[in-house]
Amino acid sequence: MKSLIKKTVFLGILLTIASSCQKEEFVTSALDWRENTHSNLVEPNYDKVFDQTRVNRIDIVLTEAEFSDMQSNFSSLVSSNDTQTNPDYFSCDFFFNGIQWYDVGVRYKGNSNAFDAFNAGNGKLPIKLDFDEFESVNKDIEDQRFYGFGQLSLHPNFNDNSQIREKLALDIYRAFDVPAPLTSFYEVYVDKGNGIAEYFGLYTLIEDFAPDLLERQFLSKTGNSYESQNAGSKLYSDQFELTDFVPKTNQDITLNEDIQELFDVLNSSLRITDLEQWKQSLEAVFDVDGFLKYLAVNNLIQNWDTYGNKRGNYYLYHDPADDLLKWVVRGANEAFKSEGKESPVSLSMLEVTTDWPLINYLIRIPDYDTSYKGYLSSFSNTVFKPAKMDNLYNKLQQYVAPSSANETSNYTHIQGGASALESEFVSLKAHTYQRLSEVESYLE
Repeated sequence: MKSLIKKTVFLGILLTIASSCQKEEFVTSALDWRENTHSNLVEPNYDKVFDQTRVNRIDIVLTEAEFSDMQSNFSSLVSSNDTQTNPDYFSCDFFFNGIQWYDVGVRYKGNSNAFDAFNAGNGKLPIKLDFDEFESVNKDIEDQRFYGFGQLSLHPNFNDNSQIREKLALDIYRAFDVPAPLTSFYEVYVDKGNGIAEYFGLYTLIEDFAPDLLERQFLSKTGNSYESQNAGSKLYSDQFELTDFVPKTNQDITLNEDIQELFDVLNSSLRITDLEQWKQSLEAVFDVDGFLKYLAVNNLIQNWDTYGNKRGNYYLYHDPADDLLKWVVRGANEAFKSEGKESPVSLSMLEVTTDWPLINYLIRIPDYDTSYKGYLSSFSNTVFKPAKMDNLYNKLQQYVAPSSANETSNYTHIQGGASALESEFVSLKAHTYQRLSEVESYLE
């Protein structure tokens, strides 16, 4: 098996990392399949994979041909500006804590930020891992898992000198009971086939939406779930396309009827002729309260790359527990910014136009506006308290600073080195105090 050949290459890697004081100690021999590490017979081990107490390390080992083909495949998508087609998977050997996983599928994730980075010669690109992608050609890895997880994503912290925005924002959403992925920090090393473990930088590991997040958050993965894309994700009547909601579960049977129902109710004339009936109809299909809670967090911390500004970037889950479609946060690397490619949505949201109906329609209804303001107050007085946030910033800075300092010019998104990272944390703390002052004024 190809993986056994690569195993010998990895012995050198083990020697270079065994002395790292902030990582777990590595076993000095590559280990084979074990039920608790590799099989699909165990529950996902969140404490191991999403460790919140350290920066872990993974190693990806490819042959020269595999790495070259991986680059060529991504280059072809960049050249055609094709952000809709997923790059191809390539077989790699994957190492964590001295344990080897075989023929793991690895690919880049394509988006405009990744394309810009690739064109600029920056190799720190988003990575997708699928642990049983190649089980059809290697029967020895059937249903292979990484401590119970089948797929994981590694995000490179685009446009973020602090490297913590995505993790910080997603953690804060969840702390206020807004569904969002779990995260943890990983150093990623890649052997391109020459026996050298090259540091690709500090990444944020993101929990896969389906099935992992669904089972953890909702205790069920049986409901329909959707990834929003393109203009249809606005739910605006003039641009709506049902196909812009891509099923992530029940792909073979779902016809997106629940999405169509949400769209029909949201844009119904009842909103004008009988508001109370419209509200009842909407609340029967959509978790309005959960969405208002999400808006409170999103608008207070300021995350401009989301609904109200940008298409997509959220999930919907039809929860069988109460038969409601529920809002799930998708990405947050542009959070905690007072400006970006778009201006963040304001606290009042009154500037949001009718082509974003979930905001424009709801926030003008007194009952919903009152609930939203209540969540703003609760969030600012519990999760987003100054002392609590300062402690969190300090803790995260201690985690990421050593890993960030080791990044090289071809594998980093920090503009300005260690001093830029330091100043970014000062700015993040100032942002917190500024936003708390602004929400206090708004709620008076």
